[in-house]
Amino acid sequence: MLQTHHRSSISQHSRSVSHFMNEADELSDSELVRQVNDVKQQIRVLALENEILEKTIMRLDPTLMHGIQQAMEFAARMQSGSSLNVNSFVKSTSKLGMESVTSPSRMLTSPSKVSARRVESSGKFSGTVIFGSGPKVNVLERSELVTIEMEFLINNLEKARSKASKQHALLKAQLEEIGLREVDIKKSSDLFEQEVIIEGWDKIAQRIPAEIWIRFMTEWVKMIDGQIGKLRLRTSTLNTQYSKFKGQIRVKAELSESLRPVDFDKLKIENNECAEIIDMKIQQLAELKKMTGDANLNLTIHKKLMMEQNGYLTNVLKTIKLKHKQTKELDKEKDVIQVQADSLAQRLDDVRKVRLAYEVPDVMDYVNIKSEITDLKNSIKVLENRVHIQQIALTSLNKKLNLMMN
Repeated sequence: MLQTHHRSSISQHSRSVSHFMNEADELSDSELVRQVNDVKQQIRVLALENEILEKTIMRLDPTLMHGIQQAMEFAARMQSGSSLNVNSFVKSTSKLGMESVTSPSRMLTSPSKVSARRVESSGKFSGTVIFGSGPKVNVLERSELVTIEMEFLINNLEKARSKASKQHALLKAQLEEIGLREVDIKKSSDLFEQEVIIEGWDKIAQRIPAEIWIRFMTEWVKMIDGQIGKLRLRTSTLNTQYSKFKGQIRVKAELSESLRPVDFDKLKIENNECAEIIDMKIQQLAELKKMTGDANLNLTIHKKLMMEQNGYLTNVLKTIKLKHKQTKELDKEKDVIQVQADSLAQRLDDVRKVRLAYEVPDVMDYVNIKSEITDLKNSIKVLENRVHIQQIALTSLNKKLNLMMN
């Protein structure tokens, strides 16, 4: 079939090429470019169809591909213009097993049916394949082949993806393990270099004592044993979890095998009841949401009023505190004013007493007393002058006495 398709396409292509070369001189550049692009597109479509047919034949029965290479060489030589005996090509292809080529609908059947019909198709093929009138592949068969090939490629792609994901997970785990090992080796190397090579160096003996190395290795082995114990515990825990999950999967598989249609009906009834309960709960939830919205609205209103009342109460409390403060200050001023009033009242009483006890003296008595006072003042001045003169005389006498004594 593939040779028939190749041969008919090649013959048609040669005739179209000759016709195209005859008409090429009469076409413009844009039309010529458009026709060349159309021919390239047809060539790509034919190449894709041939690839799909070849993959389908190789998947169903690889023996059907015998002689395809000779047919391709024959087509190449025929296209190059070399002379070739058609009858010899038919004989050679029939000897190579080309009589086993069947139609695309027969190819989709089992290989036993294909092999059983090889003899029937050999006679028909030998007379029609060279002249381009052999079995053709219609649109339905092409779409069927493309669909089958796509499904096969999709399955292979899914398998490749699954295998790649598993391989990726394995490689990732191996890389993580190598990284952990590298970190542990680096830490152990740094610790050995610090504790044994640097700190264990004996400056007097110019060597590292064996005791230090043995003690380091003993401690390191103990630490490694502890880590190995932890890893063993973790591994045993993971194995236990794996066994548990595996048992659950086996139990679920057994339960799935023992299921009956009644169980599905029961489950369906339970699901319907649960769905009704869920719908009822959803309705109740919607009503509760409405009630909650109304309550939130009322709460917002009352909260706003309460905030206003709180603001008013705060202002009242501030006013009360201010009034208390002013009251305390007024009490203090009152005490001060009371003290001053008491002192002024006392003075007023004294003044009243003096005023009540005071009598206006006589004028002549006043004049006499005044004259006496003036006489007494004059006498005091005379006595002060005398005292001053006596002091001056005493001073001069003291000076003379001192001179006489010296």
